[in-house]
Amino acid sequence: MRQVRRADGGPRGERGAALVEFALTSFVLYLLLAGSVEFGRMMIAANALQDVARMTARELSVAPVGAGVTFDYALSCDPAADPACQVDLRRRVYDPACLVVDLSDPAVSADPDGYFAAMPVVNRTMRTLMITEPERPNLLRYPGALLVDNATAACSAVGPNGQAAATGYTVGIPMVESQGGLGGAESITWVPVVQEIRAAQDAGCPERGPFSLVYLPDQDACGPLAADPAPTRGLAAVRINYPYQAAMLSGYRRPVATADDPIPPNVGTPILADGAPLQETNAPPGGTLDDGTAMGPYAGPYGLGRHYALAGKTLRPFGKLISAQAIFRREVFQ
Repeated sequence: MRQVRRADGGPRGERGAALVEFALTSFVLYLLLAGSVEFGRMMIAANALQDVARMTARELSVAPVGAGVTFDYALSCDPAADPACQVDLRRRVYDPACLVVDLSDPAVSADPDGYFAAMPVVNRTMRTLMITEPERPNLLRYPGALLVDNATAACSAVGPNGQAAATGYTVGIPMVESQGGLGGAESITWVPVVQEIRAAQDAGCPERGPFSLVYLPDQDACGPLAADPAPTRGLAAVRINYPYQAAMLSGYRRPVATADDPIPPNVGTPILADGAPLQETNAPPGGTLDDGTAMGPYAGPYGLGRHYALAGKTLRPFGKLISAQAIFRREVFQ
């Protein structure tokens, strides 16, 4: 049989070989590039988050609040409405209403740096972690799920041009508890951005935290305990939560191990952004807000992201909840 040859003398069987080789090598190169970029982003965010955690714990350790108050009460009480509240830590340390900033508000747009300089110290430190999105370019916010703020509170910052109006938005942090099987429902738990370090079963029991100097069983809303659950008290033990979502990598479900393959490949189990419904173990801090079309690392009603991959499929980005912790002993009591 005579081999047919091209005009340049090469055999026809090699046509397209270079293209195939490039396709195979480009996939590996993309993974290396995407992994390097995303790992760098994660490390930068983790370093900034640790600074925020240290700042929060240090400020709470020297805040002149009562010796017997809880962490949650100290950060939320209002001296104007509560005589027992001795200092407004929302204005001084951290205000959840400042997690979303409207850059088009006249109080902000005239002097953004001046406005942020007037923010509580922890919110000011969080500025390097805040993001903007194409759908709402006027909003600068902390990463997570953008929610409707049911309280409609305004940020306590009073900049050189006054106080900005309430944005009507807040941010929720979704923590994926379980992914379930292929096609199964996932479950998420909403956690606050600033959180006291407590045992998992005491997450909703502020009286059991180590912030106050004494445990009062009769004031424990979760029920009195026979023994103090905190071995050491008088601590500002802080956890800062940050939902990292990749922009260049997709998320995949964990494969089910078999007797023949303990670590099977998961290339066939991508996580669909609009797949099985999610189950919430607790109530979100606001109303869900999503039109079903927004794309990006933090798009979607739960802020878990949505992007195109695998020939047009809408997948969820790879994501991890990063938490930074810091513990300082309280030094000032009122």
